Amino acid sequence: MNISTRHASARWAAALGAAALGAGLLAGCSAGNGGGGGGGGTTKDELYIAVQDDPVCLDPQQVTLTTALNIGRQLVDSLVDQNPETGEIVPWLAKSFEANDNLTEFTFTLRDDVTFSDDSKLTPETVKANFDALAALGSTAALASQYLAGYQGTTVVDASTVKVAFAEPNAQFLQGASTITLGLLSDKSAAMTAEERCQHPVGSGAFVLDSYTSNDSVVVTARKGYDWGSQLRTRKGDAAVKKITFAVTPEPGVRTGGLQTGEFDMILDLPAADEKRFGTDQYEIYARANPGVPHSLVPNTDRPIVSDPAVREAMILATNRAEIKDLTGSSKVPAATGVLSSATPSFLAQKDALAYDLKGAEKLLDDAGWKAGAGGIREKDGTKLSVSVTAFYGQDVLEATQAQLAKAGIDLKINMVTAGDFFGAVASKDFDFLGAGLTRTDPDVLRVMFSSASKARWAVVTDPELDEQLAAQAETADPKARTAILEDVQKHIVEKAYLVPLLEVAQVHASQKGVSGVEFDSSSRIILHDVTVKG
Repeated sequence: MNISTRHASARWAAALGAAALGAGLLAGCSAGNGGGGGGGGTTKDELYIAVQDDPVCLDPQQVTLTTALNIGRQLVDSLVDQNPETGEIVPWLAKSFEANDNLTEFTFTLRDDVTFSDDSKLTPETVKANFDALAALGSTAALASQYLAGYQGTTVVDASTVKVAFAEPNAQFLQGASTITLGLLSDKSAAMTAEERCQHPVGSGAFVLDSYTSNDSVVVTARKGYDWGSQLRTRKGDAAVKKITFAVTPEPGVRTGGLQTGEFDMILDLPAADEKRFGTDQYEIYARANPGVPHSLVPNTDRPIVSDPAVREAMILATNRAEIKDLTGSSKVPAATGVLSSATPSFLAQKDALAYDLKGAEKLLDDAGWKAGAGGIREKDGTKLSVSVTAFYGQDVLEATQAQLAKAGIDLKINMVTAGDFFGAVASKDFDFLGAGLTRTDPDVLRVMFSSASKARWAVVTDPELDEQLAAQAETADPKARTAILEDVQKHIVEKAYLVPLLEVAQVHASQKGVSGVEFDSSSRIILHDVTVKG
């Protein structure tokens, strides 16, 4: 069956399943009696995965869309890898690596057996071509430009060694080198225009791009002779499955229906409302919080009302994060309890400081002169306690927050915009609050978001002490010493109410029971090299 036919079949079958669910018939079905169980001992060579979004661009170095990152992770390898549980950086394409004392130079010694899917070899010149090209792309490669902030250049030391240099200490670069964003492409791909790279990325990964049909599917096939996987992978050599089809299926009910009928082996972005239905022994659910800054209200303290610390602190106290998780989030990850996600190294839980306390919020506002006014909205000197939040996703999270803040007399207006307008607001600082999270595995994400020296910063705060702390952690190589600084940073941000955490965003996927070996990398992107599928 070709992909277009199978995709149509999946939509048809899932539509029937959705209709049955509406009649109250599907809730008791399982994969076994729906035709898609993991019974039997045969192993399948193909894996069918339903994904929520069209990836648009398949160049892992440029994209920020989660679907594109999940697909792209299968195509490219990285210089190093990071253990998602311990945070340890381990060899991958580089068999060894080191940094100088002030973290401005990073030296990688490469494996000599790595080739790309166009049969070209990995060389130090390849690493240089990739990083130089990424630096030239600038904001077109939004995530990469953050990892390469202060990039001075890459030097070929000898036939197997390359050195990457920065103008300032860059403690997060080594972790950045483990991400898909700094995954390596062949020399020819690195030389392409940004547009060309979107359609034809050539990596050294366990899978090779076979075809991409916009708004329909992406097909990848196993790379023959692949033998340079990260030491974190269990399987050695070629991937177990020979072909993976990512079927673009925007409708959640179609994805879940297709999983239940057996049309799909796996689905990405399982809706929270369906977690209980698929939490049976007929299925596997995979969940991990996104590392970085959780979905939050990010302030512009140059705005008159937002500049009042009592208002910001009251917003923290009046926000019930447990309720927001129950209403809008996954049951598989905890409620937000810090300014970093619990999946981020050096995360500090601040449950007490972020505890819900409506009466405490009301007292803070009373003491600051914000008194009850018409319609339940507080006022001070004729000014209503009304602020806006600009966002391009997560409206349900913001609506839940809006209802909670209203109980304290705070009027939160929601301004949903396009992604382009959101980042335009970030650049122009034309906002009261931003509503979003920032996914990064390294806790240096706090410097990116808060430091006045960061060109990409979101929060608008003026705090020399915080700037000094953020700069210090970026140049500290010792993990324990860096964590100590970062704990002080996290406490400081909460004490000054520079962030209102709302929800830990999770990656939640589901599969038939016969699928095994699905793993997350440290950025919560799926890795499919070790996957096997029983028929």
